[in-house]
Amino acid sequence: MRKAILGLSALLIGAVVFMSCDDDEVISEADLPALSKTFLSTHFSGVNVNRIEKERDNYSVHLANRIEVDFNKEGEWIEVDGEDGVVIPTGFILPKIVAYVDDQYKDNDFNGIEKKLHGFDVDLVRGDIDLVFDKDGNFLRIDP
Repeated sequence: MRKAILGLSALLIGAVVFMSCDDDEVISEADLPALSKTFLSTHFSGVNVNRIEKERDNYSVHLANRIEVDFNKEGEWIEVDGEDGVVIPTGFILPKIVAYVDDQYKDNDFNGIEKKLHGFDVDLVRGDIDLVFDKDGNFLRIDP
């Protein structure tokens, strides 16, 4: 009996420690930086916000259209990611990147884009294609 109580206590302590490591704080849209609010109203006008989480200095906005938008502490977008098969808008993406995808992948659409140190990683909806561009929007390679 004593071993069972000790085991259960250890399990409970482990669960509490694990849950306390989750730094995500649910916030309201009003708590987002102004730049983030402008981005959402410009590129996702009329789309409801399901949930906003703040983790350290970043914000993660989950939209009703199954797209997640991540922002840094200044409110600049750092990633826009649709669930599988969901097409994201392209109005905020460098025109050079949009033109390249339109030219080279005519029957495909953007599923996600992420800002990286080197530039941008782009995921397309069909074919599990990941494209890499530099900061100026020049195509670099296809990521395997």
